[in-house]
Amino acid sequence: MKYLQFTLCVFALTIFSFKAVAKKDMLSISPKVCVVSEQQDFCDLDVKFTVSLPKKMDVCLYEHKQQLKCWLQVQVASFDYKAHVHVKTLYSLNNPHTDELLATASIEVQSTHAKVSRRRLRSPWSFF
Repeated sequence: MKYLQFTLCVFALTIFSFKAVAKKDMLSISPKVCVVSEQQDFCDLDVKFTVSLPKKMDVCLYEHKQQLKCWLQVQVASFDYKAHVHVKTLYSLNNPHTDELLATASIEVQSTHAKVSRRRLRSPWSFF
């Protein structure tokens, strides 16, 4: 009985870990970070999306709520896109028939200059 329970637990963990890894790797994006100067608050990038699905299906790629590209009965696909990124931009891969979210990826914007303000070393209510 113990061996049966152990085998079932190992089997369940294997299935759940496989689903988590597969869901994570369905949509990959390159580059993931955009570095901007202090004067410029946006970034123009040539972004490459790679879609890798466990089976053939219809999918659409979205930037926030705007549709960028759709594929019919695809398992592996790639897409080059000229992005204009202001803040952290989220891309999502959805099933167009059910509107189910399959995967997400994002591009983050980072500044080359550090913040000027410093953290106070003592509390403002201290008398000393």
